[in-house]
Amino acid sequence: MQVKLRRTFLWTAAVATLALAAAACGSSAGASSASKGPIPTGELLPMSGKEAFVGQWFDHGTKAGIWDVNHNGGVLGGRQLTTTLADTAGDPVDAVTAFRQLMTHNPVVIFGPSSLEIEGVVQDFGASKVVDLMQGGTTQLDHMQYPYVFRVYPSDSALLSAEAYYALHTGCTKASLMYTADANAQAEVPSVVKAFTGHGGTILDNEQIVAGQSSYLSEVAKAFAKNPQCVFFHADPQTASTLFANIRQLGHLNVRFITGDTGASIQLAKAMGLAAASKYMTGIASPIAYQPAWNEFVRSYQAVWNTNKPLPAAPAMYDAVVIAALAMDVAHSTVPSVWVKDVTQVSNPPGTACYTYATCLALLNKGQKINYQGASGPEDFNQYHNVFSAFDVVQFDPSGNLKTVFSVTSKNIATMY
Repeated sequence: MQVKLRRTFLWTAAVATLALAAAACGSSAGASSASKGPIPTGELLPMSGKEAFVGQWFDHGTKAGIWDVNHNGGVLGGRQLTTTLADTAGDPVDAVTAFRQLMTHNPVVIFGPSSLEIEGVVQDFGASKVVDLMQGGTTQLDHMQYPYVFRVYPSDSALLSAEAYYALHTGCTKASLMYTADANAQAEVPSVVKAFTGHGGTILDNEQIVAGQSSYLSEVAKAFAKNPQCVFFHADPQTASTLFANIRQLGHLNVRFITGDTGASIQLAKAMGLAAASKYMTGIASPIAYQPAWNEFVRSYQAVWNTNKPLPAAPAMYDAVVIAALAMDVAHSTVPSVWVKDVTQVSNPPGTACYTYATCLALLNKGQKINYQGASGPEDFNQYHNVFSAFDVVQFDPSGNLKTVFSVTSKNIATMY
């Protein structure tokens, strides 16, 4: 499969003054660094393949973050971020080729990839000494030991615990599982089973769905043979369209279908049909944790994408850009091996809470230790470079508008482990 690589356009802004450069970096060396030109970054995302919609989510968030940083002083006193986008096609093998091509542009930080491709390149970031801020729920990274890799969105183990909590606390104690057979989806199964059965739930049946088949009638019949009260599932929109058609055909489209962050995708809701999804399908999304951070994110998103309705999962990638820029500001350097240690310095407590790149940068210029609180949540990394947050259970109405139907706090999730 040929990997697509395209150079995105440079995000332009007015050149910062020498005074601003000196203020941002606090030294003449910082002012000198401001004259070195744009700072190259990279995006390693699935822009084609069965989960290309996920790549679109991440790309939208990254571009909004780049716009925000560039229009609020830039990095190191005025240097602008640029980006190159490499398509992994949602495949770990293709991700290797995409990564190598991306590295020819000398990025100081890479945003992405998703869970589908991360295992193909996860060791390459440290070997290449380039910082990676990725988003994907794979449980294989729950205890990762990669000093250059940071995950800006909670693991599926937390997300799946939220799904199980929601199911149990809304009356479902008997469930079936329908997950696609790929490694990424199957890695979710142990976590949801543990959380659900560990707190009184019963799994009636566990079906592995081979993506892209023309019929799933046999799997549907087995999944519903014992009359489950709800179904935990994971499938891409194309596979889900066939699956739900078969479920409807056998008369079982009358129980709740519970899934993760892809359930916040209009494509998946349309695969079931919006009328049915508004009754029977729920997904998971991060709530608005900090209003000032969210407002700035939406402002930047509007400036880039001409809409104030962000795609799912975009906020976390926006946060990733802000965190990377602030870490470079603190380190007074764009060299990844220098500023990698400052990722947690700007995102973790202790420190003065701040919610936008501009306000955080102003605090840094005053010599203060900061704690960036993002549009997607706290972004406090643990020893394994993972973050945690609360979750909203969301559902589309018949008109395609997403609404919150249940909230699961971080304390609720902690009780499920």
